[in-house]
Amino acid sequence: MPTIEETLRRPRLPVLHRYLVPVIGLDPAHEGLKIAHLSDLHVGSLTSHQFIRSAVEMAQAERPDLVLMTGDFVCYSPKFVPLLGQLVSGFAVPTVCVLGNHDYWTDGHGVAAELLHEQYTVLRNQNTRLWLKGAPLTIVGLDDAVTRQSDVHKAFSGVHPSDSRIVLSHVPSLIDPISELGPGLVLAGHTHGGHVQIPGLTNLVFRKLGQHYVRGFYRVRDSLLYVNSGVGSSSVPIRAGAPAELAILTLRRSQ
Repeated sequence: MPTIEETLRRPRLPVLHRYLVPVIGLDPAHEGLKIAHLSDLHVGSLTSHQFIRSAVEMAQAERPDLVLMTGDFVCYSPKFVPLLGQLVSGFAVPTVCVLGNHDYWTDGHGVAAELLHEQYTVLRNQNTRLWLKGAPLTIVGLDDAVTRQSDVHKAFSGVHPSDSRIVLSHVPSLIDPISELGPGLVLAGHTHGGHVQIPGLTNLVFRKLGQHYVRGFYRVRDSLLYVNSGVGSSSVPIRAGAPAELAILTLRRSQ
């Protein structure tokens, strides 16, 4: 049995959540497709850079078919932007990203440049078509809604209606207009899972702020939304009941 000292010296790690995810409209070829979803890394002064890198390495160890990241890569100072590329480097599978409000408040151009330098795709109200397991998968990327960059209809322009579809949005509230445009899986972040989850109170506070989707899964029409609690912190370095997470999503076909 480890000593107290050994336990305290162990590196703190994000929680790894694995889910089997039923997706309406999924191509049969994508049954079993494994996705690593990371959000809200917040490379800055509040979250340990080793902690962020640990989340990335955990994702790599899961050997996903696809990596999706939903914004807020940095916070507070442009000086942290060059470090971002080092911390997220190493994914050898298709990796697609959207930006979040803190990215734009810090240096949106610089953040996008770091991700592109790593050969990752950055979607800003755009979509891309990937061939995975012998079938096309459309990834739609919404730009940030907090900073009024998002344009849902522009992002969906030219989307193949018969393709499997995954939509990325930093802000989960965009699920409402997204769900009007057909079925699919929608991934978001932004809320940090509420940071401190007090049963009945945290979600009530978020609803009063106009945020009805705080963490976990929500079915909206034929779309399924997953709100990731994120890895880092931007203002409140405390988590209770909403731990930092890496989500591994294995897709299943839903009728």
